[in-house]
Amino acid sequence: MIANPWLRPNRPLAIAHRGHTTEYPENTRIAYEKAVELGAEMIECDVNISKDGVLVMMHDWKLDRTTNGSGKVSDHTFEELQRLDAGAKFHPQFAGARIPTTVETLRYYREAGIMGCFEVKGGDDATSKRIASALVDLFVKEKALDYALMSSYWHPAMALAKSKVPELMLAPERLPDDAPPDPPEAIRQARMLGSAILQYQYTVMTPEVMAALHAANLAVWSWSTTDEPSMVTSIELGADALMGDDVRLMIQVLDRMRPRQTA
Repeated sequence: MIANPWLRPNRPLAIAHRGHTTEYPENTRIAYEKAVELGAEMIECDVNISKDGVLVMMHDWKLDRTTNGSGKVSDHTFEELQRLDAGAKFHPQFAGARIPTTVETLRYYREAGIMGCFEVKGGDDATSKRIASALVDLFVKEKALDYALMSSYWHPAMALAKSKVPELMLAPERLPDDAPPDPPEAIRQARMLGSAILQYQYTVMTPEVMAALHAANLAVWSWSTTDEPSMVTSIELGADALMGDDVRLMIQVLDRMRPRQTA
């Protein structure tokens, strides 16, 4: 069996969920920068697409929750999206924050020396496939395949991207994310996509699930681990990564429970 480099028995990977989003507006450049500053090893972030085909960083397929815009992201041109405020709804002090493009986010991660897990969004099957196809093309163009992974609830979209670029690293969500434990089905989903990783909601994670997935040589990324109890539970179960909004707390808990090993 080939060793899985994503297995982390000594100290789980610290993954910032949309950046350091307990203190900064999600999927904005400042949230990403603060996650890096606090010690995140990877940033999980979300990709949608504009009407004219520009990939942008936005979790929802609609603009209403996090910006002063409304309607579908894909119904607006990139120029229209750039006029929106992506920070003021979080807090007035962040007024004027813009929606980042995916290409500038990729380049920032490379410069910062951090990995990125880019989640394909879109809101429907056709749009998710359009995003996944454009995203994997961008990974190749930017020479980012060694530090950028793709994830999604839209498994067919990831399969499409993987068929285009077989060396693409995937980190799919286990579906349905809150269903009762079913280790054989979870393993099947990961193997169907050729993935060495499976994201798993911590609320339905059990010792049996963890043992089965590890026995299948699969790394388990626990989400959303934002408060201390969820982090502690995930670490005790043997998760290979924590994914949550509070990077500051995550690093504190990891340093206490799984101190960094020194040579």
